[in-house]
Amino acid sequence: MILTNIFFLSILIDSNNLYFAKPSLNNLETYKLSFISNNIEYNKIGIVDFRKILRNSNSMKILGNKFLIAEKKMRHKINLKQSMLKKKEKKILKEKIQIGIEKHKLKMESFKQEVFEIQRNDKKERLILNNSFQKIQKKLKDLLAKIIKEISMEKNINIVLLKEHVFLLNDQNTDLTNEVLKSFNKKTKNMKINIIISN
Repeated sequence: MILTNIFFLSILIDSNNLYFAKPSLNNLETYKLSFISNNIEYNKIGIVDFRKILRNSNSMKILGNKFLIAEKKMRHKINLKQSMLKKKEKKILKEKIQIGIEKHKLKMESFKQEVFEIQRNDKKERLILNNSFQKIQKKLKDLLAKIIKEISMEKNINIVLLKEHVFLLNDQNTDLTNEVLKSFNKKTKNMKINIIISN
């Protein structure tokens, strides 16, 4: 009976292409190394908090401050124009009786055209400012993506995930955020950030 069981087991092993060998230290070590190697291959994952890096980076802070200053100047300029237009409108309304209905009508049409042109130019300036901001922001984001790729390749990381999409993080060593932020600040240290307000 025992011989029959051994024979049956040997057939099963052969049919599944499994080979039984007497355990030895070399075989066990090879198995361990293979197992560790496979684990490393499948676990080459890095996590990056992209938003945090942009929010805390020196270059984005400079860009944000420059944008706010430019926007403040623009708003002040618009407020001055609006104040001037209100005064002009009051003056035209007062002149209605003195200059007559026809002349007043022509003056109001001219005034409306002037208001329209000023508003059009203000809109154009705002668009130039926003485009300038977005262009620099894109340049910084592209550089950040390049730095993430460089660091992940140095560390032999196959996949980099955004932290906002990660449900659970047990190993903090997979988080590259601080290292990437440090490198990003270093590479953007001497970068000139000029926002265009108008042509």
